[in-house]
Amino acid sequence: MLKKLQLAVLACGVVSAGLQAAPAQQTPVQLQPLIAAMEQRLEIANDVARSKWHSGKPVQDSERERQVIQNAESRAGEFKLGADDVREFMTAQMEANKMVQYARIKQWRESDHSPEKPESSLTDGIRGRLDTLLPVLMHSYSAFQPYRSDTRCPDWVQSEIQRQANDPVIVSALQRAAGDLCRTTPNQ
Repeated sequence: MLKKLQLAVLACGVVSAGLQAAPAQQTPVQLQPLIAAMEQRLEIANDVARSKWHSGKPVQDSERERQVIQNAESRAGEFKLGADDVREFMTAQMEANKMVQYARIKQWRESDHSPEKPESSLTDGIRGRLDTLLPVLMHSYSAFQPYRSDTRCPDWVQSEIQRQANDPVIVSALQRAAGDLCRTTPNQ
């Protein structure tokens, strides 16, 4: 009897191991370029913060945010996206961008260390880089649309953020930027 029980436990273990070894749904390949573009936008925020540090301009620039959102909304149809969806997505990107700016400025103040001036000015080069990145973001966001309602979406997003970013400021900002990517919540 004991031998039968041991064999049954062993068989369950083999079956269980086989089930665990079965590959889970891989993260959709469309997520990687989206998170990469979002991270690139946040890396540019470092230059925005340096520019604002040296110019004395405030982080909050409501007029610029309005322009960015209007530009993105006007291009929503190009990428088969709804204007409301684009507005929500771009608002999250800008909020995350400000998180990076505030964090960097705080770091420089606390360390009493002034950063180097950026190579280009805010209005000339830096904003141009952000504007150039907009279609990349929107294309990647559009490509990820079919996966947003999957219950695994939040896990995929967090995993991809952790895979791509090391800087704690950028990780936190990416989590904010990606906060509305998934239309579901874990355990739903």
